Amino acid sequence: MEDKFYKELYAQFKEEVLLAESASAGGIKHLAGELAIVRKYLGLLRQEVEAEGFADEAEEILFFKTVKPKFYQWLIYYQERYAVESGLPVEQWKERLRYYAEQLRYVSRFFRQHEFHYQYYKLGATELDHLWFVRGVNRPHVFFAEVPDIDPAFGTAQDYLFSKFMAYEMLQEQLLEWMSGPVEGSARSGLVSRKGIAVRWTADTCNLIELVYDVYETRQVNNGEVDLSDLMDVFEQVFQVNLSRYFHRFTEIKRRKTISKTKFLDQMREAVNQRIEDGDALSKGAVGGKGAGRGSGGSDKMDLLKNNPYL
Repeated sequence: MEDKFYKELYAQFKEEVLLAESASAGGIKHLAGELAIVRKYLGLLRQEVEAEGFADEAEEILFFKTVKPKFYQWLIYYQERYAVESGLPVEQWKERLRYYAEQLRYVSRFFRQHEFHYQYYKLGATELDHLWFVRGVNRPHVFFAEVPDIDPAFGTAQDYLFSKFMAYEMLQEQLLEWMSGPVEGSARSGLVSRKGIAVRWTADTCNLIELVYDVYETRQVNNGEVDLSDLMDVFEQVFQVNLSRYFHRFTEIKRRKTISKTKFLDQMREAVNQRIEDGDALSKGAVGGKGAGRGSGGSDKMDLLKNNPYL
């Protein structure tokens, strides 16, 4: 089984799942969509294993220790992330901060509960690989951790646990990112409109990063005499998001293959053009309509069009 195949498959998977995530508005419906993508690629992996098999034990260990967990971690991560978001308090930021800290303690406790296995995972140890990542090995062993029932054709003693380690590290990073958000009463408390409505960025941060790069590259601020990091910091404060990983996220944007590298900017251009076209059509309809020349009716419609802030 070729390592190149797995790398290309994972790159394709990552692009597809992040695209679904960026278009997601949250909720169980979108969770189902993201999980469906993960399961689809796990199915492709299984087909490859059943069709090609493994050349030797070393290849089998590599697959179940490294390849499968890279995909499977996302299944666990999305389920755990949804559970965290579902229980998020609606109270003020301090309550949310306490909640995030509680979730972090839960993640840390999981690592401590499986400390031996986690250290083995972190250190890249190999001494027990022949027991943990080869199918059909007798289960009763002092070094086996409790895991769900294993599919003997597509699972080993510990590939699930390693997948969960990866997923919980992702969740830990996400929790820390959420916790570094707005601090109540500080300059990072976000914008409030004149109507008293708090304004926050609720879409994928990758879209905002695209937007900031566009502002930076077209020299829209300070006549172009501004650092990219300063722009990111300003947008962070305005929209109450963490953009500290902007360089990493922009690298993901550059690696897009099946979709436009400027997907969000393309969407914005299309949306604004559509708004202009709709506005023009409405204006023409109001001017040329049956009531346009009758008394004050036509004038009223034109005034309405002129004063409408949404046109």
